[in-house]
Amino acid sequence: MKVKRLYYIDVLNCIAIIFVLFLHSTQLAHTGNTNLTHFRLALAVQSICYPAVYIFLMNSGATLLDYRKKYSTMVFLKKRLYRVLIPFLFWSLIYYLYSISHIAYPGTIIHSHPSFTNFIKAFVNNDINSLFWFFYTILALYLVAPVISPLVEKNLNILFYMVVMFFLCSNGLQFISNLIGINIRTSFINQPLLSSSYIGFFIVGYLIKVNYFSEKQQMVLMIVGIGSLMVNLINDFFYGKIHLFDNMDPFFYSIGIYLLIKKIVGQFPNNKNKLFTTLASASLGIYILHPFVYELLDKYVYGATANTWESFLKLMNSPIYMFSLPIITYFILTFSVLLLKKIKLIRIFIP
Repeated sequence: MKVKRLYYIDVLNCIAIIFVLFLHSTQLAHTGNTNLTHFRLALAVQSICYPAVYIFLMNSGATLLDYRKKYSTMVFLKKRLYRVLIPFLFWSLIYYLYSISHIAYPGTIIHSHPSFTNFIKAFVNNDINSLFWFFYTILALYLVAPVISPLVEKNLNILFYMVVMFFLCSNGLQFISNLIGINIRTSFINQPLLSSSYIGFFIVGYLIKVNYFSEKQQMVLMIVGIGSLMVNLINDFFYGKIHLFDNMDPFFYSIGIYLLIKKIVGQFPNNKNKLFTTLASASLGIYILHPFVYELLDKYVYGATANTWESFLKLMNSPIYMFSLPIITYFILTFSVLLLKKIKLIRIFIP
């Protein structure tokens, strides 16, 4: 069966990886040093780009939850594990060896006393490259997909119910808890199927693909999404001190921007979007490799690394650094990844 190409997925993949690169070039926002002149700018970029990985998760749900129409569950798992697990294991080992004497910031965690046991412990606990949390999450979603996929034919309302429960358990209760100052999040409320592994994003991506939401509902979600972004940006201006706005999760913003891009892309002929198909195929490779390039550029172009924190802090406070680093990295790695994927012996490690 020939599968219709969803070009909005390609465009969103490109936007998501660019968001990732900007998130990691504005780590100044996580230093807590409000005295730095461009701290607010870093906060704002973080708020705008925060949905990066959530977009990847929604895309995965959109393209994979109806896999039963194409092949069996066994084939689905083999394809997913082959595409993701092998590169994940390979690059975890590479980053582990790299982290013995290098700091890729953000990303690697130093392991000055390497051993096989230490590697296993680090791998299990995501203590090799902190940015690889995405792989742990997506692999968990692949494993639960066979449980959810039978619902895609005639039980979309149940899928929507799961999204609502995900939001309430993971985001809604946390917001209310912080707002009233009473801890109402207990171990009895956190149900793994509904609130862990970001399953709500995975499912809502599919619901959006099949137009589960009416035009009016989509418009409301886009308005609420952009509104939540505005609220976060206002809070950024006040360094996150507005208690009412604090801890607002970008759940609605992620859905809103996803719907908006889908709608915009739908206005253009498909042949105008084929460039994004090529660029999107490099996204996961860029995600894996960009800490290497960031460290190289930090050291040889910008002249400061995380090894010398004070000078690196000054570098991170530069708007030129914040915006040029991700753009340069994107162009370098897009070309490099597309080239590497053409080499048969290498492409198995570059998803």
